[in-house]
Amino acid sequence: MQREYYQDIGYRPFLFYVIFGVTGEELEVSREKHKVDELPEGLDLRTLTREKHGDYIDGFLTGDMGRVLGEANGDLLECCREAQNCVIFQGSVQKDSTLDYMRNVIGIIQAFIDQGAVGILDPQTITLYSPEQWTEKLFGKDVDALRHAVILYSKEGDTYWLHTRGMAEFGRPDIGISGVTEEKVNDYTKVIEQMIYYGGKGVFFENDTRLHTRDGKSFVVHPEFVNDFDNSDYNNAYYNVTVTDE
Repeated sequence: MQREYYQDIGYRPFLFYVIFGVTGEELEVSREKHKVDELPEGLDLRTLTREKHGDYIDGFLTGDMGRVLGEANGDLLECCREAQNCVIFQGSVQKDSTLDYMRNVIGIIQAFIDQGAVGILDPQTITLYSPEQWTEKLFGKDVDALRHAVILYSKEGDTYWLHTRGMAEFGRPDIGISGVTEEKVNDYTKVIEQMIYYGGKGVFFENDTRLHTRDGKSFVVHPEFVNDFDNSDYNNAYYNVTVTDE
């Protein structure tokens, strides 16, 4: 799966998934069935049990994250809380000039679903997938960053801050636009969607760039790259973006 606009910017995709209700033992992965040809270099799998690692596992399912996950699907959250085992699938991918790494990761998790996984957590986007949701949304589809990253909306007085999470999975900065008036939220959401899409294809936005949104409008984005991985809003480098209407 090609990344047509790939640039090596010096850091690699970081992936982190928690797969509930399974262990890493005797996992059967098929090239034909699961579309997997390798475990991407830099990723590893480790099994946790509630008996030995209960506090660590609960850290994913309680507190602010648990509240957000529960609001989205309380039944699924409770099902994951009851699981006695989980697998942590994480690491920094070393080869990202194509999207084959993500196809392989999606397929490996699909193999865990076939083994009986009850839920898949992506902590980077604060998303908990049921097995059916994972299969329907991600498995067997073209890899598209728009299926993985999320756009969040935070109120700032009379305006909004639009910001993403999840672009670290593609080795690209997340995106933020501050001071967005209500009438511009829809347009600027579509601008961010274009940045997500092209980021997934490998673009690194270094200069002012004209983008054409899916509804036929054009905007110029002015990206300020902030190489700060310690910002808790993103846990990733990010762009502070301003937008000029065409």
